[in-house]
Order: sequence, then structure tokens, then C-alpha cells
Amino acid sequence: MRTQALTRRQGEEPITVSEPCERSCPHYRAARQAHDQDAPPEEVAGHLLAAEPTGIPWVLGVLRAAARAAGARDDPGAAVPYLHRALREPLPDGDRALVLGELGRAEAGGRPAAAVRHLTESLTLLPDGAPQRWELVPVLADALTRCRRGCQATELLDREARALAGAGPSRGDLAVRLDVRRLLTDLDDRARRPQVERAVAELESAGPDAPVAVRAVAAVRATLALGTDADAERVAAQARRALAGEPPRGVALAATAPAVQALTWCDRQDEAAAFLDRVAADSQEDAEPAARILVSTGRSVLALRAGDLPAAIDTGRAALGLLAASRGDARMAPATATLVCALVETADTHEAARLLALPDLARLEEDRQWTPLLEARARLALAEGRFDEALRDLRECGRRQAAWRQDNPAVLPWRSLAALAHRALGDHGPAERLAQEELDRARAFGAPRALGVALRAAGTVAGGPRGRRLLEESADLLERAGAPLEQAHTLLELATVRHEAGHTRLARELARHCRRLAQQCAAAGLSAQALGRLRDFGARPRTPCTVGVRSLTAGERRVANLAASGLTNREIAQQLFVTQRTVENHLTNGFRKLGIVGRRQLPDAVRSLDAGG
Repeated sequence: MRTQALTRRQGEEPITVSEPCERSCPHYRAARQAHDQDAPPEEVAGHLLAAEPTGIPWVLGVLRAAARAAGARDDPGAAVPYLHRALREPLPDGDRALVLGELGRAEAGGRPAAAVRHLTESLTLLPDGAPQRWELVPVLADALTRCRRGCQATELLDREARALAGAGPSRGDLAVRLDVRRLLTDLDDRARRPQVERAVAELESAGPDAPVAVRAVAAVRATLALGTDADAERVAAQARRALAGEPPRGVALAATAPAVQALTWCDRQDEAAAFLDRVAADSQEDAEPAARILVSTGRSVLALRAGDLPAAIDTGRAALGLLAASRGDARMAPATATLVCALVETADTHEAARLLALPDLARLEEDRQWTPLLEARARLALAEGRFDEALRDLRECGRRQAAWRQDNPAVLPWRSLAALAHRALGDHGPAERLAQEELDRARAFGAPRALGVALRAAGTVAGGPRGRRLLEESADLLERAGAPLEQAHTLLELATVRHEAGHTRLARELARHCRRLAQQCAAAGLSAQALGRLRDFGARPRTPCTVGVRSLTAGERRVANLAASGLTNREIAQQLFVTQRTVENHLTNGFRKLGIVGRRQLPDAVRSLDAGG
């Protein structure tokens, strides 16, 4: 029997262990043989999982290498058994701290509670000043937040940032990064919201030249300004500062997410899309999950606002797929809300209801990121005629928005939706009051889309000549804002008002225009409503266009253009952050509609797309 000494850190007693007899431990024997033959670490570690602890140094090295290999292929869950097995070895405190840290990082996404335990123990064992400490603190803070322990996360980040700041100038950048994480954590904690302004000022003075601090300060100020008397231009100016410069990574990337939202709410969709494109181009297959999530969720929102419902659904599903591995991640709520809203517009209410009923989403947490999910549930109820239920959810939206100091119609138009629900129930007084209040707020903020939606609600509630004027202003504004889906909704209401006034021919033209826009957006529910109104107006509408250039959806056009430029299906999927199956479906549908049989004909077909608009 061979023996081997394992030396601990300076000042500690050496541990002497015995290498087991290979004859009595077949799992170890198989592992040793594979190791001596330079087999992949995961193959060797697979045998070691069933072997008893030995204390032999190479065993620990192989188990950690196998865990790293699992992480490198974006499968942290597969790393967990290897690291648990490594902890059964008789480890010195230094090695145990490192393995615990690696285990906590692997568990952080899917098992945040376990990650908190292991990361806390690792930090307890790591000495002050150890570089690994500063890598683990943000991971532990994130896991604490997902476990609804935001106050503890803030205290941890604050304590560690102070320790870093006291360690000398060389650690100043690390301290600023921890301060940024603390600020973003406070932004999502209503109890600490009043302290955010002070934290912003402290961060600005502590890191005036640090790009990550500049981004975070600007992004948070843009978010806070949404709940004040600031107008859209002032909010957008702050958001632009957060997104300027090189594509961010790490905590700097997290700091830009509120700015992307703010730009979107201010109707600066082109600027938000350009930033997301830069992030996507900077990070393809090897992108950190946070980058892929930011791009997918952002593109889903932008596609919905642009009326490209198929793209909104594709990118929304991709975002949920990425977020599924992050248990307790609050970003799941707004991502699901966007997808639900798109599904409701396509009349897929069954799938929308299924998503809202998922256990992790049905509880509707108090965090600000969950309020859009409450609004999405109200939209589904409105579409199904459950007006009382919709009103309950919308009132709760209003309460939450006020509590979070983010009651802005550009963020969430709960008053407009509630006004329509009241009107459907015959409650004209509350409907008029809510619609007018929303309209006043929307005019003050100045975002065209939000104002167009508020004008539509006010016009629909008012009816008559005043309602017609408001609806006409809404339709014109939404057309100029590049919001075809919202424009189509307005046109349908305007057609009704015109018909009630006896303007039948004009009402038919408006309803036809609405139907064309709805079909381009793939808004099946609105298209069906427009068809019904046309028949009510005495028209004989044509069947929808199913072939030719005009029949292509926006998603099919985008994929056709990229395929014509020479990109493979995989490259297109990576660039658009959708699945390869989605790309294949878009191409198949596009080939059929354009009357072509393959990629070689696409360049000519794409030129006809450009010529046909």
C-alpha cells in the first residue's frame, strides 16, 4: 500500500493519507487507469464519484477540472456532483474554501439557497484580501437577492466595498463595482428606495472617472426620473449616457438594463435596438448569460412595440429559455409579461393563460419587476371579457406603481386600460376620470406612443365629435411613432365612431386599413374584430393575402434578408437570438409565400421585397 503526505498551509500539521489498494476499490482503479491514460477529466471523475475519499492530490485536481469543463459548456448543474465529491476529500481550509466557492457559483442559478450556504462558508474560510473573495461576493449577493434576502445582500456588498476601499487605491475599481451592485440591488428593494438618491450621489463622488459608475449613475437617474415631472427627452438623455461607449460586461452590463428600458419607454426604440445589436455582436456563442438575456428580453419588447408579433414571441420564448436556469430571477416576470401580451394579440389566449398559471409566476411578488405581469394578466382578462377581474388587477397595478414612484403611462398605461374596463361595465364617470388623468400625464411626459394610447382611451370613452378628434390625433401620432399595432387598434375605434356618425364609406376604409395593419402584425384577434366591423358596416371584405411579398411577416422578412446575405441558419439564430427551428420555420414559410424553392433564389426575391416595400 502506497502512502502520500498532503501538506497544508504554513503553520498547519501535514495530513498523511493512504492510497487505497486498487484491488479492493474497482472504481478507484478504473479512475486511476483512465487518469494515467490522459482521459478527459469528466471521464475520470465519473469513476471517482463512486470511489471513497483518498486524500490523493490528483483526485481533487481531476474533480475540479471536470467541474470546470461542465461550466465551460454552460452546464453548471453537471459540475455540482463533482464538487460535492471533492468536498468529501480531507482538504486543507484553503482548498476547501476554493471548492466551496466553485460549488456555490455552480449552484447560484438553479439552487440559490444552497449557493448562499456554500458561498458564505467559503468567504468565512478565505482570508481578507484573497482575490477569490471579490469574485464570490457579487455571486453571493445575487443569490441572496433571489432568496428574497435583499437587505442581507446590500449589507454584504456595503461591508465588502468598505473593506476594499480601505485596502488601497489598487482595489478602488473593485470597490466601485461592488457599490454599483449595491445600488442596483437597492433600486429593486422598495424598503431601500428612499436611500437610492443618496447612494447615487455617493457613487458619483467615489468613482467619477470609472465607466461602470458613470453608466450606473445615469441608468438609475433615468429610472428614477420616470416617476417625477421629468419629460421624455430628459429621461432619454440620462439613458444615453448609460449606454455610451464600449459594449459593457459584468456588472456594467447589469447597469445598462434600466437604461435600455428607459430609452424604450421614451420611444427611442432605434437607439435601444442599436445598443442591443452592439451587445449581440460583441457576444455571440460565448456570451455571458446576462448578455444573452438582456438582448433577448430587450428585442422581445422592441418587437412587440414595433408590431412584429412573431418576432416578439420568438425572442420572448428564447428569453424565458435562458431565464429558466436562473431560479428566483425577477427578470422572468417582465419577460413573461411581454410574451403574454404578444400572445393575447395573436389570439393565443390559451398559451397566455398557461404561462400566467405557472407556479413561479402566479404568486406575483411585490417587486417592481412583477407589476408588468399583473398588467399582462389584466390584458388577457379584457380580451376574454372578464372586466371585473381586469379592473382588480389594474387597480393593484396603480397601487404598486405609486408605491414604487414609477406611475408613468409610458411605463404602464394602467389607467387607459382601466378606463376601457369601466366603459365596458357601463361605469362612465370613472372611465372618463381615469382616461383624462392618463391623457394629462401622457401629454406632460411627451412620449408619442404613450400619448397615442392615452388619446385612444380618452377618445373611445368620450365618443361623439370630441372622441373622433382625439382618435384622429391618436392615429396620426401612432403612425408617426412607428407603432402599427397600436395604430390599428385606434383605427378600429375611429371606424366605429365614424360609422355611428353616419360616415359609412369612411368607416369601411378605416376598418380595412386596420385589418391590413393587423394582418401585417399577425394580430389575429384584432384582424378578426376588423373583419366583423366591416361586415357590420355592410362591406364584403376580401379574404386575407396568403402569398406574395405583402403576405410575409416582419420576422420572415428579416430572416429572408439575412439568409440572402449568405448567413447560415445557425448564424441567423445567433444574430437574432432565436432558435434554429424558428429560423427554419420562417424560411419554409417565406419560400412558400414567395413561390421559390431554395436559398439560391433568395437574392432575387429579397430585391423584390425591397422594391415592394
